[in-house]
Amino acid sequence: MTTGPSARRLTTAECWGLMEAEEVGRLAVTRRDGAPDIFPVNYVVHEGAVYVRSAPDAKVVSLDARPAAAFEIDGRDEDGVWSVVVHGHAARTVDAVEIERSGITRVVSASPRYKAHVLKLSVDTITGRRFADRTESPAQPSSRPPAAAPPAPPPARPRAERPEPIASHRPRPDGVLS
Repeated sequence: MTTGPSARRLTTAECWGLMEAEEVGRLAVTRRDGAPDIFPVNYVVHEGAVYVRSAPDAKVVSLDARPAAAFEIDGRDEDGVWSVVVHGHAARTVDAVEIERSGITRVVSASPRYKAHVLKLSVDTITGRRFADRTESPAQPSSRPPAAAPPAPPPARPRAERPEPIASHRPRPDGVLS
């Protein structure tokens, strides 16, 4: 499904593939005063969740009080530029087995601070878009003739559709995934 003349909606599988291939993203939280805040973080994806290590700082305090969060990555490759956005709920996790299996302890942080906490973002929705790369390399001259006047603005686009929820399985009371 397309979202405009040069944009294409990514499938859920494409979104997860891009998430798994990257290592730096942005975690968005809501501060105590209701304002948004965003943090660059190193992360890992494991079994449909995003794991982040954190120092005991503003993001941990914010998520303890307001667990709704968003996460975003973007990039550029041979097919153009892309963006993936995740919405869900984040909380600290202390389960040593889960932490080890996620691989977050093996992620090298760009920050020198000690990261005592592991945050798990349980994903409710994941969406992504890919756009044709409209930049031109300085080494390659433009093949287009110079324009006499700026191009007309693109037609208005309809509002984006709501992202599709991701099916998940809740643990059974005995702790086994159903």
